[in-house]
Amino acid sequence: MKKPSRLDYAYAVGRVRALENKLVERAIFNEASEESEFSSAMKVIFDAGSFSEEMIQIKDSDGLDEYLEKEARNLRRLLEEILLEGDILTIFLEESNPEKAMSISERADYSFIKDYIKHKIDLGNIKIFCRMKYSGLSRKKFESLVLKGGFLDEKIFLQNFDLSFAEIGERLRATSYYDLWTKATDALEERETFIELERGIEDFLMKYLKRAKYIVFGPEPVFTYGLAKRRELSLVRLLGVGKINQVPPAILKERISETYV
Repeated sequence: MKKPSRLDYAYAVGRVRALENKLVERAIFNEASEESEFSSAMKVIFDAGSFSEEMIQIKDSDGLDEYLEKEARNLRRLLEEILLEGDILTIFLEESNPEKAMSISERADYSFIKDYIKHKIDLGNIKIFCRMKYSGLSRKKFESLVLKGGFLDEKIFLQNFDLSFAEIGERLRATSYYDLWTKATDALEERETFIELERGIEDFLMKYLKRAKYIVFGPEPVFTYGLAKRRELSLVRLLGVGKINQVPPAILKERISETYV
């Protein structure tokens, strides 16, 4: 099948540009984290975004999960409607399986999307490596889990497995991951927390995705909107579950990652 031209995406891009304006800012999630009750926190987010009235009627975690699953289905239907290439939809659906997504993105051949998946692979390897090292697991175990196809040669981890986090960081100094690595491993060694790593990965990926704002036509802005909305729904769940379980605002804020707007 002939690949659509970039101009063929004019309607789809125009539609998601309008929807982007209704995405919720990080500052709003921070504001919601300060609310004392679940219902008031959801109201802050509801007022700032584009959600159905069902959102402010949620009473418990089951209701929250049911609502978010419905929103995820609505998002998928939207992308099925406006994406002109099945491969791009499949990459969106398989984003959590980056090796599979990589093989499809090679076929689709959009450099922005391919590079995003490559970053996902690299960051997945960084996450796996840090957890293996922290848990005292073996190089062999890491080798069995390592992802292939990113920008980084996985040998950088395999050959330096026994070095300290700081020493490995020096080997990453010339890469775009050095700052993330340093902050994440410092937090891991000093505070024994993976929060900095988890949030740092989400921040890195979202900052990369923001480049799609400068792509005028093509599938990239549509693909990116889907990921941005998916992340927004994840943050709604983070805040909602946190409020239900009475997690302190400071801890919630530490987990709130970068948003698309």
